[in-house]
Amino acid sequence: MRKNRKQISSQQLTASIRTALAGLVVAVLLTGCQGIDLAQTPVTSVELSGVWTVDAMASDDLRAFTRAPSERRRRTKLSVQDEIRRIGLGSGLAFVVQGFQIINANQIVIEQSRDSMGVKHLPGTYRDVTWGDRERDIWRVQAGWQEMDLVIFSTAKGLRVLERYRLVGPNRLKLDLEVQADGVKRQLTRFFDRKR
Repeated sequence: MRKNRKQISSQQLTASIRTALAGLVVAVLLTGCQGIDLAQTPVTSVELSGVWTVDAMASDDLRAFTRAPSERRRRTKLSVQDEIRRIGLGSGLAFVVQGFQIINANQIVIEQSRDSMGVKHLPGTYRDVTWGDRERDIWRVQAGWQEMDLVIFSTAKGLRVLERYRLVGPNRLKLDLEVQADGVKRQLTRFFDRKR
């Protein structure tokens, strides 16, 4: 009889642990879906304004980043309906590369103010980003500061783009991009030097 009680207690403990872990996983997933916590100002003054030229030698290879994912590498199994929709829409990664011109820019001109920033991409177009949570076309965009990093988090159905701008020296800017598209996560790091 004593062994049965120990076995029952052990089974109850295991079930309780599983339930607690499942609850924790659900809580983390729900928190992650809501976005990220960003401040309206950095912890100390960060000046991103200026003309910045890419350091291609220090930056990641764009060809590897933009290469189409092979079917064997696909991490997420899509339903038939989602796969048909994906094919109809075309490559999510190609859509991101076209919409986020910072990926291909050789030079950027940043105009920073207290609550926003404008970026002229060369080649490319002008982009205005306001701190806070906004809807822009198909995108939900959150922009603001984490410590001294400017973070722009853009989400749309099946697409996520996280941009992190960080000064690594007075005239050296590191841009980390994390893109989730086509069921694959990609990362890219680009370095820019301030010319004026």
